[in-house]
Amino acid sequence: MSDRAAAWDEAPCGLLTLAHDGTVLDANRTFLRWVGRTEGEVLARLRLSQLLSVGGRIYWETHLSPLLHVEGRADEVALELRGPHGRLPVLMTAVVATDGSGEVRVSISSARDRSRYERELLAARKDADTAARRTRVLQEVTAALSAGVGQDGVAAALLGATRSLTARAATCWLADARGRLVPHAATGEDIGTHVLPARTWPAGAVHHEGRILVPLHGQSALLGVLAFLPDDGPGGEPPDMAVLTAVGQQAGIALDRARFFDRSAAIAHQLQQALITLPLPQDDRFVVSTAYWPGEQPLEVGGDWHDAFLLDDQVLAVAVGDIVGRGLDAAIAMGQLRSAVRAVAGPDVGPAEVLGALDPFVRRVPDAAWATVVYGELDLTTGRFRFACAGHPPPMLLRDGAARLVWDGRSTPLGLSLPGRGRTEAVLDLAPGDRLLLYTDGLVERRDQPLPARLDRLAEVGAEVHALSPDDAVRILTERMLPAGTGHDDVCLLLLSWQGPRSS
Repeated sequence: MSDRAAAWDEAPCGLLTLAHDGTVLDANRTFLRWVGRTEGEVLARLRLSQLLSVGGRIYWETHLSPLLHVEGRADEVALELRGPHGRLPVLMTAVVATDGSGEVRVSISSARDRSRYERELLAARKDADTAARRTRVLQEVTAALSAGVGQDGVAAALLGATRSLTARAATCWLADARGRLVPHAATGEDIGTHVLPARTWPAGAVHHEGRILVPLHGQSALLGVLAFLPDDGPGGEPPDMAVLTAVGQQAGIALDRARFFDRSAAIAHQLQQALITLPLPQDDRFVVSTAYWPGEQPLEVGGDWHDAFLLDDQVLAVAVGDIVGRGLDAAIAMGQLRSAVRAVAGPDVGPAEVLGALDPFVRRVPDAAWATVVYGELDLTTGRFRFACAGHPPPMLLRDGAARLVWDGRSTPLGLSLPGRGRTEAVLDLAPGDRLLLYTDGLVERRDQPLPARLDRLAEVGAEVHALSPDDAVRILTERMLPAGTGHDDVCLLLLSWQGPRSS
């Protein structure tokens, strides 16, 4: 065998010579070994297309053969040979001879390693896409759960996140005070349409009768279960159980926090109610109606307060105050100041003296500094109302369908009085049927509106509700001054209606 023949046969790639119609005229040993055939079986008997996979044969006949006849060559075309051990991916380069014979010179190299690399690359890319999708879903769910306030907020956030979890319907079950799982909220289906199985709950998500059940474990107990129907429609992806398990773990932590928050909010609410809802005095000579709206709704605790109490059988004391700040510290200071007002007030003291006695008190209670108060005393036999305002919004007098603000009896907030200068007070003589509205600044202050315009609006609304019952007047007035959905500071109101002296 000549050196040229040896080089032909021992080449690491398949070498062929094809006739114009694709019949194999010559092939080296490498090619014959790949297809598992002998020279006698191939040469002048078979076309190259007959040694390719079905897809490769179609591609040769419809694309490659015409391309060779038109352009005279084809470079690195991916095909598959049919060999004794299955399909062999190859890359083919073919050139039509320029000697006029019409023969085609073909070089075929194995692409098995390249195909393996591409498959591994595709798998790695798929894994990366899966990891990115998992990360995105977990970030979205974690952000939603972090923003949820209380158990209701966590349940709503969890149901909202089910869209990212390929769910078409879901129900969130939460454990009650006795540890029993009860349906709490649902999306895409009626609540309570299915029953959870009685079981010991595993750590991760599980399949159950066509649903996915995701246990929500807290630090010490099962706090809930997310049950949802996966999207099994065309194009729907199967649920990622690892992601769902991670979501359940995040939700369990969020529910732990939510339960703590709910307990704290309940305690704060009880404290606030205990501080501002002492029994109001009852008498046929007057009616006192009150209302309180916290600026921080979840906590329902703040520094605004109201009070009404009898100094004796003939004098009713009323007060509305505002501690600077919010939260538990403000509520505690509010309770101390409210108690201090009752402690220093008396039949022979008077409003100016009461506020003067509170100045040294607030200096000893840091959280009560700069508090504002309006305090007044109504003589139930004559209708004379003596009052004093320490930096507080002016009272509003409602009389004969009209309303006006009373700017008399004003002085600085508590703790800011000048040495040697006493507090001032003023007097209003009420007629039977007159009303006085005391309120905190949260009712009238808005960042986007000037205070004088808001006070004018308060007077307009006060005149409109004058003829209503005291409770209805308070309700309508607050609805008009505090539109739903708008933020506001704490708001406290006290509406005093003098009915006149007792008839003899």
